[in-house]
Amino acid sequence: MQTLFTFLDTHAEPMGLDEFLSSFQQVISQYGFDYYRIFRRAVRRAAVKDVVLAQQQPEGWPAIYDAKKYSEVDPIERSLCLLQKPVRWRDAVCLLPQATHRKRAAKLFQDAARHGLREGYAFPIHGRNGMLGGVVISGLGCHLTERELAIFDAVMRVTFWRVADLTGHSEDLLSSPDLSVAQLTRRERDVLTLLALGNTSPEIGKALSITSHTVDWYLGSIQRKLGARNRQHVVALAFRCGLIG
Repeated sequence: MQTLFTFLDTHAEPMGLDEFLSSFQQVISQYGFDYYRIFRRAVRRAAVKDVVLAQQQPEGWPAIYDAKKYSEVDPIERSLCLLQKPVRWRDAVCLLPQATHRKRAAKLFQDAARHGLREGYAFPIHGRNGMLGGVVISGLGCHLTERELAIFDAVMRVTFWRVADLTGHSEDLLSSPDLSVAQLTRRERDVLTLLALGNTSPEIGKALSITSHTVDWYLGSIQRKLGARNRQHVVALAFRCGLIG
């Protein structure tokens, strides 16, 4: 892990974008991750796609991904903005609400593996206003230990901000309005996450090991804090306020 620590010590040294990304790729490739995507969340909900700051993908894979509309079932694409910590690709499948989506996600992973994307991790980057963006690394890869994952998370954070700075996005990210006034608790965010993924109260309760009545109580609290009229309005306001992406 010395390479990771060295990167953290030297990431702020003067260098251009290409040189920095080359240094970053050298670090992750030592763990079998030859590909990456660094992106910021779209400022407006109407903007369908995130803004890609930098990426390296296998030849032909982006075209296949778009042609088969894998973004509709990609567990990372659909749930990263709702997570608070790094997640392994395959561990995110359980967040998909429908069995049909999970089956298509399995097909997505099969196609990805044929393009050299057998393993991957996603790292959400959060600010005080919610999710700002993220970093996804992929390749033949390896299973990271808990300690390695924590250090990788630090590497991804400094990488995100350095790339944002080198691409002229950091000032915009830092100056975005503070929409965190709702002050949701961690449990309320968990409930909101599952609600936004299309789950019912019983399904949320089962996932969090609480009763559906407790789920309804949390949803009532969220609704009051956001000033929402109903559950659909809760999700809409949460997206608008950046509480979920």
